[in-house]
Amino acid sequence: ENLVSSETEGASEAPAVPAAPTIDENALAQLMDMGFNMNGCKRALMAVGGSNVEAAMNWVFDHNGDPDFNDPLPEGGQDTTAAKSSGSGVDEGMVMSLVESLGCFTIDQVRAAVKHCSGAADRAADWLFSHMDDLDGAIASLESNSAQPSAGGGSSKPLEDGEGKYTLVGLISHIGKNTGSGHYVAHLKKDRKWVIFNDEKVALSENPPIRHAYMYLFQRNDSIGSLHPGF
Repeated sequence: ENLVSSETEGASEAPAVPAAPTIDENALAQLMDMGFNMNGCKRALMAVGGSNVEAAMNWVFDHNGDPDFNDPLPEGGQDTTAAKSSGSGVDEGMVMSLVESLGCFTIDQVRAAVKHCSGAADRAADWLFSHMDDLDGAIASLESNSAQPSAGGGSSKPLEDGEGKYTLVGLISHIGKNTGSGHYVAHLKKDRKWVIFNDEKVALSENPPIRHAYMYLFQRNDSIGSLHPGF
């Protein structure tokens, strides 16, 4: 009887689930210093035991193309589906990822942009940068518009989305042997001609260094000549 009882108790015991490795904060910081996303670095360290930077780096190079590479990891055994969204109806993992990668916007600002752009991260980033002059005012306008009940078949206010076609209108390049010497100059297109701005010197430029610029400025085609009324 005792043997049967012991076998029954042993059969009812669930197999032990191995504990997830603890992520070493110093190793995480080293990986992030190399330019990788925090979620991807955490995923790599979890895969190699939590602290081996070299092994994690190899894992990153092998898996950085995975569709879930930058997705947030579940914490404390929490269901990822339940943890992804908050009461605001947006993916909080995407919000935190954008806050970290963009580096110049608050969580509330990014959350409002993601919600406005229906969860599209690239459109949310574009919306944030295009409204930097008065970002808080733009967000307040969004909130007031969403609070107003829609009348009839929808809003008559034009959408900001255009064809998605842009024209290069400016670039910034560097003159000098390295970034420790020399200075930066700007080229802007005016009346279909390129103009160089070198401190107080301004002149026409026949061959701007388009292929060697550090920063490029584009203007959306549907806003050239007549700015969108929503800007």
